[in-house]
Amino acid sequence: MFNRGSYQRVLGDPPTDLTPEALRQWHQAERRMPSYHRRVQSMVGPNHVDDVLSKARVKLYQHLRRHGPVDNVISYFSTICLHEGVDHISHILKLAEQFVGDNSSSLENALQRVRVVAADGMTGIEVSDQVSRALKELGTTFTSREITAWLLVEMYGLDSATIATHTGTSQSAVRQTVRRARGKLADPELQRKLREWTLTPE
Repeated sequence: MFNRGSYQRVLGDPPTDLTPEALRQWHQAERRMPSYHRRVQSMVGPNHVDDVLSKARVKLYQHLRRHGPVDNVISYFSTICLHEGVDHISHILKLAEQFVGDNSSSLENALQRVRVVAADGMTGIEVSDQVSRALKELGTTFTSREITAWLLVEMYGLDSATIATHTGTSQSAVRQTVRRARGKLADPELQRKLREWTLTPE
């Protein structure tokens, strides 16, 4: 069932400072939101669809408020969603590439430090102060593609289909790469080294 997600709460429902015709177009776009939701989710995956739609709704509202109605609000909002989806994933890919390429940079506050955890074949990312040593060690064990794919899945919550679409590879190749990375992370010797730096729990 379609869930009215966080993007529905960005501006209130509905904004009250639009002209009557602009407000009519706003409602017209709102009635198509389940369709937009499906389309955007196919682009960015389920973990990012609400973020993208939130930004897209703000863009539509700002245009309607500043410039009034558009010729075709359905097409206009579709274009906004497309651009926001591409920009959102491009930003995530850039962050992952920077993270792998420069283990001394902090990137952004929420992603400064990594803690590697492997249990029962599953991996996760938590906070630790040892990112430089961790990534240096992982760089001797992983290929850059494996680290990048793993970060995109585990840190940024992208699914294999979304990663494949935006990196020019296949969904099965992405899954295989992530499986290899998870398998390497589960290696007892690597876990021992990481524990030496308190990167995994005792």
